[in-house]
Amino acid sequence: MRKKFVSIILGVACMASLLTGCQMKDSSQPGQEVSGTQKQETAGQESSASETEGNVQDAVTLDLYLDFTWYPVDSWTGIIPETLTENGGVYFDVTRSADDSQLGLMIASGELPDVIYTDKEIDRLCDSNLCYSYNELIEKYGVDLQPTEDRIAIAKSHNADKEDPNYYTILNCYSTNEEWNNAKGVVRNTPCLYYRKDIWEELGKPEMNTLEDIANVCMMVKEKYPEMITVNAGNPSWRLGAFKSWMGNGNDFVYAEDGSVILSDMTENYYEYLSYVNQMYRNGLISEENIAITNEDDAKQQAISGKCFIYEWNLRPTQLEQLNTATKEVIEGAEWAAIPIPDDAKEIVGAGSGWAGVFISKNCKDPEAAIKMISYMSSEEGRHLALWGREGVEYELDENGVPLFSEEWQKAAKNQDEINSKYNNTYNMCVTELDEAYSFYSGVNPELLEGFVKNTNKIVNYPELSIALPPSTSDMGVVLAKIKEAREAELVKIYTAESDKAFEKAYQDYMDLLEQIGSQELNSYMTERTNEVKTEFGF
Repeated sequence: MRKKFVSIILGVACMASLLTGCQMKDSSQPGQEVSGTQKQETAGQESSASETEGNVQDAVTLDLYLDFTWYPVDSWTGIIPETLTENGGVYFDVTRSADDSQLGLMIASGELPDVIYTDKEIDRLCDSNLCYSYNELIEKYGVDLQPTEDRIAIAKSHNADKEDPNYYTILNCYSTNEEWNNAKGVVRNTPCLYYRKDIWEELGKPEMNTLEDIANVCMMVKEKYPEMITVNAGNPSWRLGAFKSWMGNGNDFVYAEDGSVILSDMTENYYEYLSYVNQMYRNGLISEENIAITNEDDAKQQAISGKCFIYEWNLRPTQLEQLNTATKEVIEGAEWAAIPIPDDAKEIVGAGSGWAGVFISKNCKDPEAAIKMISYMSSEEGRHLALWGREGVEYELDENGVPLFSEEWQKAAKNQDEINSKYNNTYNMCVTELDEAYSFYSGVNPELLEGFVKNTNKIVNYPELSIALPPSTSDMGVVLAKIKEAREAELVKIYTAESDKAFEKAYQDYMDLLEQIGSQELNSYMTERTNEVKTEFGF
């Protein structure tokens, strides 16, 4: 299956565009294909002193396709994957996607690997013709996997056939509002701005309590350091996300004052956000070249090398620590800190209902082994192992359920390459949102936590807005896809307008385009469907 699978990927990649250079190779030996059996033999040789060697070599080998070009690893190696295999009984022969079109082409051809992990093709894979349903395999093999009703409802909302009573995945990175309300010592993940605290102190520590304050400080930086990128908007995953969220546009759809659901692009809040960003551009605080960056690493390198004052990312203490560690190796005395949510921020809307799903294709060599492995990785023990390592070795739990990591882990965690190569806690396929949050807030400085927590009461989550989204293959799904496709190019025109008149024209052109695509019909659909979801699932 491995050789067949590799040949399929090579074929579809070449047919797609030739842009990938048709280079699909295993990371163990660059340029050389390595079989799952050979990988296991190598793993056994490297860990010959390990007590788990026999269990790893006896495990069932299944293909695992990672539908993420940016995934930080492409091999099932490290202490955590080895222990997952020991306990779950499956060794994964991993292939990482070379471009975003590959999985779609494999779906179209019907040539799917054993197990798929994706966030982009969920609707298409929730199909009985392509994948096994979890409930079918759970019943058939007597597997102890019991997802909560809300998680099952979320999974069913993605079914290609809305009359299909089965569910084909359980989305990871989801926790209920109740679970969050009961959690202590952690903060929901949200876009944020990291700023060079040392430069801010040089300026006399001016206030940054409001959005206007932030813009004023950026102007001070621009005046003192004219060659510096004041606001680094180059991270494509988080580009201008903090400003957008803080100004009431944290989700594609939001509630209007009358209770209807509307595309956020069409709201007054969104207009104010666009105006704010355009003013920053016209003041020289962001550049068109920076906005055009498509590789997150390129934007991050600008931050690490001292070329920017503000770097956009998401709010996590561990990421702040990694940013500081990397920058201090280049610039002595440099220090990053997070700008707290401004006092004048509006409601920060989220629609978290999970992120990505694991699917077992109808081509799977051993669906029983696959569902049992997923069941183990979905258990509390398996979830915590996947993220935190071995309890009693890599971590202990405090009274709030927050992991306290060993010194060895903490040292490795300061360098992403080191923690990935030694432990490899990247296979978060079945974890919850809170599991992830706890790992980021382990042992966090109380003073730092106080800054992170400020104004987080403004964060709200409406999972029904995500569940109500139209299937990608439906008429309204096509409308939404067209809007997303048009959005990036149109927003750049608005961001970079050179005058008030040009801004107003670019904005109106975008509103007219949304109307032509079908935004009003989409709003009507979302309003009706959201009310149905709230009634059906109790949100």
